[in-house]
Amino acid sequence: MERLNRREVEQIMGIYPPFRIKDMTMNLENEVLEIQIEEMVNKSRGLFSATKQRTQKVRWHHIKTGRFDTIIEMQASHQTFSKHRTLNPPAFIGPEHSKYTYQLQQTVLLAASKQLSSDTIHSLTGIDRTLVSQIISDNQTEQQESQVQSQLPLQTDPIWRGIIKHEISFKTNLPSLKFLLSRLELSCFNSKDDASVMQDSVATLRQFFIKNRSQLKSEYAQIGVIEAKPVAANEQANAQAGHNKKVTLTVDHPIWHSILSGEVDLLSKNTGLSLYIAQLKNLYRKNDISQDERFQISKELLSYLKKNMAKLKPELLSISKMVRQLNEQNNDLELPESDHSIWGDIIQGKVFIESGQMALKLLLVKARTTEDDNEAREMIQQYFVRNLRSLNNEIKQIEQHLAMAS
Repeated sequence: MERLNRREVEQIMGIYPPFRIKDMTMNLENEVLEIQIEEMVNKSRGLFSATKQRTQKVRWHHIKTGRFDTIIEMQASHQTFSKHRTLNPPAFIGPEHSKYTYQLQQTVLLAASKQLSSDTIHSLTGIDRTLVSQIISDNQTEQQESQVQSQLPLQTDPIWRGIIKHEISFKTNLPSLKFLLSRLELSCFNSKDDASVMQDSVATLRQFFIKNRSQLKSEYAQIGVIEAKPVAANEQANAQAGHNKKVTLTVDHPIWHSILSGEVDLLSKNTGLSLYIAQLKNLYRKNDISQDERFQISKELLSYLKKNMAKLKPELLSISKMVRQLNEQNNDLELPESDHSIWGDIIQGKVFIESGQMALKLLLVKARTTEDDNEAREMIQQYFVRNLRSLNNEIKQIEQHLAMAS
């Protein structure tokens, strides 16, 4: 390869300092071009300059150079995959544990975004079919993980605090999660529920859920996150049509109770809306408030949103997304109507529902002292409707009793 000018090849391939070509090897028989790159690292003149830096050998498939398959090889240093470098990585290198460069990945994914098949991409670019399929598969996996993380409740969601303090029903068979919950609960108890300690515990628990997603399918379901399954093309089209369907909200929709009771947070950047919701929450949470008064508060919030639609588009989109999730949960979990005998049996104690929800236990006590049986049954049924996400375990128990009775 002495006849090739390495500096000119660097310009053709877009290789720039601190990287440079160290050596090149061309296999004419197999039509493979191997390029060895080295990273020029500033050598320290300090006391520990003699200490040898740890390196690792990495190899990536790159886009073809003419008819030659291109392989890039280098001894990666501690700086190669540093956070600063990976924020804006060179196109001619790839992720640490990947087999392809960023430029090859971008080429394949751009073609795939145009609805081209793996065979078509191979025919047009000459990239190996197996490699094309792997890049597309890796990207789909990454998108699914990103989607699940985006659906995971934020740190501000009270569900994390409820899990740590056993205020909601939550079960797990994973020993490491059981140990973590015990440690976090003890830490919060010893700190007498110090806000900073609780927030740190919530962040730790949420990070555990992110890192161990594959082992926590049932736990994810208990907090309202259901991993999407691959769907056929016609099902995907129907789902897209449903997604684009306009969401119409009424004053009696459960979403207003979720917002005003603090079960969900809009995380609005609009100061006016945040202050207005804070005022409404204080009124809504009063113990002596009636259902009619709560209805009126929900009506005022809905009216405010309608009057300020132009300024509150992000918040309205967030509400629409939550409403779709609630509707999907309602479709999956069809609760009996309020006049069903199951609610009366629960109130009278004929059907026992194991629950760690203190709010539900108090509501049952209130329902038992209510003279109107219809009102009592509706009170319990509506509580379940509004709290589908946090009452997943209790709803399963109801379904089991209904199945046994049928």
